[in-house]
Amino acid sequence: KQWYQRRVRGEDFINFLKNSEELDDFVKDSRITILESIADEIRGTVPRSGILGSERLTRGEESTTAHIDAFLYPDDVVDELCEKGEMSRNYCTACGSHATQKLDLISHSYSVWELKWIFTKILPSLDGKVVLDVGSRFGCALYAAAEFTGATRIVGVEMNGELCRIQEAVCEKFHYQDRIEVVEGDIRIQGQLLNNADVVMLNNVFEHFVEGEAQAKCWDAITGGVRRKGQVLVTVPSLEESLGEAMPGGWVEEVPWDVDEDLAPDELDMDSLRDVHIYKIL
Repeated sequence: KQWYQRRVRGEDFINFLKNSEELDDFVKDSRITILESIADEIRGTVPRSGILGSERLTRGEESTTAHIDAFLYPDDVVDELCEKGEMSRNYCTACGSHATQKLDLISHSYSVWELKWIFTKILPSLDGKVVLDVGSRFGCALYAAAEFTGATRIVGVEMNGELCRIQEAVCEKFHYQDRIEVVEGDIRIQGQLLNNADVVMLNNVFEHFVEGEAQAKCWDAITGGVRRKGQVLVTVPSLEESLGEAMPGGWVEEVPWDVDEDLAPDELDMDSLRDVHIYKIL
């Protein structure tokens, strides 16, 4: 009888694990928790748009768009702010009416869950590799690389000194100094870093902050500096969209990726994840 009772209790526990809505809390990834803690830390110190006063946007300031940092403001936080009336996902097409449409939300960072899947599901093992994030902003890709990979060197290049100070403060508080390096500077003069990196990440890096001839020169630095066979580029949007006719022939080959969407957590926006493109240098 005692054996039977123990067996029933064991089966009840297994059913709880399979069916309980509290399971996410029960087995929550500690690395996700760390990244969320970092986001909480930064969120209270910067504008809600994630755009600092020391930055200047060159596009994306239309009334139908809004800037929101996906790392700092995941959907549950945005939903909470919308419920409080402190934020809206919509804009009015006729002031004072109910004719509304969804805002085009622009993020210059990956979300926490996008980062987890990029580093654990999409990219190969990065043990012993060098990861470079161009335009590292708040450093989310750097922290995620430190948490989810065995990369031995993780470098962020960022022109804005204020953003660099934020990254450095996070690295100090969360003890990343031995693996993460923040370089304040222009990627156009970082040819050695570009050549040495095994993975180079570019997320909306030039499109909204650099214009005209300067943007073209930034892309020249990327296409000229990332030339070592086997290097990997991770981009949002695609290189084809960013470069158009200026895309060098025979430079890269896109690597198709696929993940089991049935395993994706509710927090992961698969539409945003599909915007991630992976290329290998030929």
